[in-house]
Amino acid sequence: MSTTRIVTLGRERTLSTLARRIFEIPSGRAGQAQLRRAEAALLRANPRLRNAEGFRSGASVVVPAATGLRPTATVRQADLTSDTLGIETELRLQAAASRIEDAFRGASEQRRETLERLGTRGFVAAATRALPQAREQMARARDRLGREEQLAEEVQARLVQGVADAIEALEALNARVPRPDRN
Repeated sequence: MSTTRIVTLGRERTLSTLARRIFEIPSGRAGQAQLRRAEAALLRANPRLRNAEGFRSGASVVVPAATGLRPTATVRQADLTSDTLGIETELRLQAAASRIEDAFRGASEQRRETLERLGTRGFVAAATRALPQAREQMARARDRLGREEQLAEEVQARLVQGVADAIEALEALNARVPRPDRN
């Protein structure tokens, strides 16, 4: 049976703190090994957590399944059954929002790195020696990358808002769906 697990970032600012909040990790040597596994699993599922900017309060974090690691009660999860389908859909939307944020952050980082390389004296000199029109081409590339960054920010904002609106609608729908455990 499929399960989506999500946690919302609070005040955590380090991967270690987040891993300890998400997973039941004992103290001692065994706990250190589990903590390293938990951190690695979190990074694979949420690449944006590699940087401090990835720890934005309120952001959704996908909680990966990892052998030997049990999630704590702070993790929201729903098994895909008829009475929790709406909750599972909501969690999957939150997971999608997390992945969207990771994708846009990764693309932005690549553009930033490219712009840095285009501004390096050694690179500019080597490119100009190899291709006389390189300066013009690099200037156009810098302009294009700047426009792409601005467009990406606008698209990301629209996607994030769309997912947030869908989650809000699902929460409202889930509140109206009768549940066997409700009286």
